[in-house]
Amino acid sequence: MRVSVGDILTFNAVSRSKDRTYSALDRLCRAVYVPVSFDRLRRSQLEATYTAATVYCWLFQNMTEIAAEQLHLKLQSAASYLGCMDVDFSNPLHLQFFRNSLIEKYRLTGTRCAVFYDMGHNEDPDICIKDAFEHEGFEVEYEDQGARRTIFDNYDSLDHFKRVESFKAFCSRLPGLSNDDASALAHSLEELHPKLFDAFAAAARTLERAETEEDYAQASLSGRRLLERTADALFPPQELDWNGRKVGPAQYKNRLWAHIEKALSSTDSAADRLNTLGKEADRLSELFNSGLHAHQTRENVELAFRDLVIWLSAVIDINPSMARDPYQPYGSEIDSFARSVFAHAEGGV
Repeated sequence: MRVSVGDILTFNAVSRSKDRTYSALDRLCRAVYVPVSFDRLRRSQLEATYTAATVYCWLFQNMTEIAAEQLHLKLQSAASYLGCMDVDFSNPLHLQFFRNSLIEKYRLTGTRCAVFYDMGHNEDPDICIKDAFEHEGFEVEYEDQGARRTIFDNYDSLDHFKRVESFKAFCSRLPGLSNDDASALAHSLEELHPKLFDAFAAAARTLERAETEEDYAQASLSGRRLLERTADALFPPQELDWNGRKVGPAQYKNRLWAHIEKALSSTDSAADRLNTLGKEADRLSELFNSGLHAHQTRENVELAFRDLVIWLSAVIDINPSMARDPYQPYGSEIDSFARSVFAHAEGGV
């Protein structure tokens, strides 16, 4: 789970509007605190704070409903606790006030905690936070957020999160997958490379509209493209061979094997996992390629995408930190900015 903390800035939003009255604040707050389906808000206490105090929020991205219920029960005795709710970042108000206005501070993975810092700046880490987590049994490390949530991050828009929600809805409808499975993979993909959601959303749209064999062939083509994009994110093309395999732009299957091998070498995983996950990558590639030529049905294509989701989750979970590159997803924006700066400098501006 990624954890964000901070104030819900409804006061600020109203202060910048033409209508700065109590009724304007009340209307905005009532629109902001609207759950999707999980509602454990203490309405009377919450509404009493609208004009009297700022609401301080902890946002847990990718928390299961069971965990949320347990946390709610633990906090009930706290007088300052105003309850909890689920949010949807494809909702403009939820995106503005919960995702884009709060500060991402931590990632919790089991009993491991990553404390974030920004773009290389970690000269004065907050030792108190580290001590507090370690006191509760967490293993703590500091992690560079890279260019995420900076001016170079273009993946904070409403359109992007509509694609994310479309992906989650698509995955949760695949055979044998749940909402929690879809949420967990969406969380991993968001950190791996947010642009992967473009490819997944395109595949979902193609499959949802599919009616003919040609439609299913196009959906299979989307699956192959997803594998290629995943390889680009996990193990970008290189000129030099990797353990005797070519890993250039066209050898995406070799690059998937290379990432799996590299990730497994950093863990205590069973020796046969490389063959299991590598061969599954090959099988999925062949499956999607064969879909371009063989007779396909909706069931076959949906099962192939289901297996892709399960496989991708397993591969990322080998070593999540190795799967992430905090700068690569934003490389084109950083390069464009640098070229602009150099151009202005050369022009004497």
